[in-house]
Amino acid sequence: MKRLSLSLTAKIVLLVALMGMASATITVYATWHMQRIESRYHQLLAQQDAATHRVALVRQHLTDASALVHTVLTANNEDQILLSQEQLALMQQGFEANLKEIYTLLPQHGLQLDQVLTQSRHIFAVGRGVITSSLHWQADRALIVLSQSFLPALDSLLNEVDTLRTESQSFFQAASHDVEHNTQAAIQTTTWAGWLSVLLISACAAWIALRHVSQPIGRLTASMQRMSRHEYKLHIADQDRTDEIGTMARTLQSFATALQEAQQLEHELALHHHNHLLMEHLQQLTSALPGAVFQMKLMPGTPLHLRFASPQWAQLMGMPPQADTGVHHAAEVIRHHDHQATRMAEQHFAESARTLEPVDFDLSIVMLDGVTRCIKTRANPHQESDGSITFNGVWLDVTKEMLQSRALEKAKRHAEQNAAERSTLQASISHEIRTPLNAILGLTQLLLKADLPQAQREQLYNILRAGQHLRGIVNEVLDFSKIDAGQLKLESTDFSLENVVLDVLSMCHEEASKKGLSLNYKMAREVPDHLRGDPHRIAQILLNYINNAIKFTTSGHIHIALRLDASSTLHRIVLHVSVKDTGPGIPADHVPLLFEAFQQADNSITRRFGGTGLGLTISRALAQLMGGSAGVHSTLGQGSTFWFTAVLEPARSAIHPSTTPALQQQSHTPANTWHGLRILVVDDNPLNRAVAEGMLHVLGLHTEIAEDGVQALAQLQDVGPDYYACVLMDIQMPHMDGLSATQALRQLPGFAHLPVIAMTAHTAVQDVERAHAAGMNAHLSKPLLESALHHVLQEWLGNAGPTSVTPAQPHAKATPSPPVFDPSAIDALAQLFDSAKLQQLVTQFTHDSLQRARQLPVLAQQHDWQSMRAEAHKLTGTAATFGLIRLGHFSSELSTALKASDSERAIDLAQQVAQSAQDGVIELQAYCPTTSPQT
Repeated sequence: MKRLSLSLTAKIVLLVALMGMASATITVYATWHMQRIESRYHQLLAQQDAATHRVALVRQHLTDASALVHTVLTANNEDQILLSQEQLALMQQGFEANLKEIYTLLPQHGLQLDQVLTQSRHIFAVGRGVITSSLHWQADRALIVLSQSFLPALDSLLNEVDTLRTESQSFFQAASHDVEHNTQAAIQTTTWAGWLSVLLISACAAWIALRHVSQPIGRLTASMQRMSRHEYKLHIADQDRTDEIGTMARTLQSFATALQEAQQLEHELALHHHNHLLMEHLQQLTSALPGAVFQMKLMPGTPLHLRFASPQWAQLMGMPPQADTGVHHAAEVIRHHDHQATRMAEQHFAESARTLEPVDFDLSIVMLDGVTRCIKTRANPHQESDGSITFNGVWLDVTKEMLQSRALEKAKRHAEQNAAERSTLQASISHEIRTPLNAILGLTQLLLKADLPQAQREQLYNILRAGQHLRGIVNEVLDFSKIDAGQLKLESTDFSLENVVLDVLSMCHEEASKKGLSLNYKMAREVPDHLRGDPHRIAQILLNYINNAIKFTTSGHIHIALRLDASSTLHRIVLHVSVKDTGPGIPADHVPLLFEAFQQADNSITRRFGGTGLGLTISRALAQLMGGSAGVHSTLGQGSTFWFTAVLEPARSAIHPSTTPALQQQSHTPANTWHGLRILVVDDNPLNRAVAEGMLHVLGLHTEIAEDGVQALAQLQDVGPDYYACVLMDIQMPHMDGLSATQALRQLPGFAHLPVIAMTAHTAVQDVERAHAAGMNAHLSKPLLESALHHVLQEWLGNAGPTSVTPAQPHAKATPSPPVFDPSAIDALAQLFDSAKLQQLVTQFTHDSLQRARQLPVLAQQHDWQSMRAEAHKLTGTAATFGLIRLGHFSSELSTALKASDSERAIDLAQQVAQSAQDGVIELQAYCPTTSPQT
């Protein structure tokens, strides 16, 4: 069944008609009902009037009957009495007729009317009896009847009639009230019906407005808003409606479709225009490129096909500008010009198609114009859906780059050769300078031991000071050369910072005292004394700063301050050292020149004090090598403050600070301990041999000499491994140098443990490393100093006697087992952190170290060497920081064993690390009772 559809106008008209019909129906009903009520009301009024009138007539009939009966008693005429009898009958008829009318008017009072009728008949009967008695002249009897029967009955009847009248009035009054109530009820019903119809019709109107007008219009509005945002691909709702909304929806849908098509056309037009611009730009770009852009396609089983080539290909091929540059012509020319180059190129493209790796190769080709060009081919492969490979790339003429590369390679080789020659020259210069300098200083030191006059002793002291000054200049020049060549390397060893400062102060104390200067230092509480780094370079910078301060300060004091920089952490200690003097200060315009090479703040300084002007330059370079920097703050007339920073680490092992500065310590070995021991001195320079022999003789040692490595090996083989207690070996010698001689010596039976000490002018870190790698045990630099010689001999000879030389290991001396726990490390941490933070760090460290250490034996049983190296490295880095010295020692040994692939020693060390961790945590917990490590 087809649904009946109405237009929106028809719906509104129908709604208005429905409202009119409801209003008309309510009006008709109200009018009809009110007319009925009004008719009823008038009927009641008429009935009430008739009833009242009839009751009044009935009462009047009774009154007239009473008067007629009383008249009969006084009448003397019989006719008059008879007439009264007829009148009484007529009255009775009138009474009953009116009473009958009252029956009609008051049917609800029928019982009362029956009583009134009965009583009235009795009264009229009694009245007729009175009249009859009067006709018979029985007046007394008539009076008796009248007084005893008629009058009481009449009074009773009158009362009944009055009651009837009262009740009829009440009845009509009640009926009137009912009519009034019905009227009000009709009015209320009509009112409610009117409001209800209005509400119903309004609800219908609202529903129609919302459902059929507002919501559809809202959907149309939303669609139009989307269209305003250029969203034309949408479906318009309510198109299936047959009213005006449906017409609007279908119209809007058509409009959206048209706009969508227009947008698509506009997009296609813009895309076409964009592609056209891209093509133009691409053509311009490819034309501006230094090479030729190409595209090739390789189908399986078919040769390489050139699909596109920019016009530059003709220029690369050496063709004239007017030549044909079409793709097909380019393919023919390129393919057939050089068959070998074509074959090599196809091999590269085929390999790239197989691996999908980019193409990148160079070919030198003799082009059509006879010029040889190096062409670089670069292309990226892309696999298509049909299995073919598309190459997008470029041909570049890299002939100039190739020539430049060859020139640069040649220049690099030349520069490396020059650097090697310069390094050799520096080594030669160092050797040539230090050799006579060694003789000057060594022989001077020996002469000072003789009993000489005071004047000659003073002259020798001056020679010694001049030689030491010359040695300082040589060291500065060589250090600068090493820094400039990038060959200066730093050491990394554990040291006591306070010992370093005291050593430097002991060296400078005498000069400061001569000028009356106060020399003091202050180390902040938070600065740890046990550090790891290069103590010699720190001492070198500090010594340079203090010497400069003494040189330029005439009175007052020199103060050294050591503190931690704000950027310091637990494992990265940034040391800040400053040297403040009370000298003349430095002008502001001269400050930037201070750290430049060969510069002085004043040209007269060199004339007054000497020097190379390299000290501050070297100091800054050393500070930068240690991860820090250097600078100066100076105010003219108020002194200067030179400072530097260095990045250091916590020490990894316990350091026992000396009570006496190191440079003041002498290795006083008892004469009867070393007396008679034989030392072989190997040096090609007789002066150097004389200096070494003189210093050794003072110690009671016997010496023998050899002029080169060949002689030394021959002498050693002749006497056997137990003849000499030690060998002093020069590095640079003719025939066979010291390194080669030591390497050959270590291969001889029985000579693996004979101490061999390098005695050389080669002092670089790499020189020391090469000496140790060759099998030498220690390194003495020239010029030779007594203190250094005594220290090395004490280290490697110890208390050995002349008949029993204690063998020393070639690479490491035997050391006692390190202590389990060093509380000074915790004390240093306590200066950096508050108690709560320190407790947290210690607790975390103990938990982690125990867990890692206990895991090592398990990993060792599993042969998981890589995990063991990682765990051992982590333990080594943190153990010394918290004072677990033995744990750090064995962890480091374990790392060394793992690097050397010594599995047996690694398994043994894993157990020692676990035990050291347990012992160290117990002592650490005892020292820090507030911590509660999770053991």
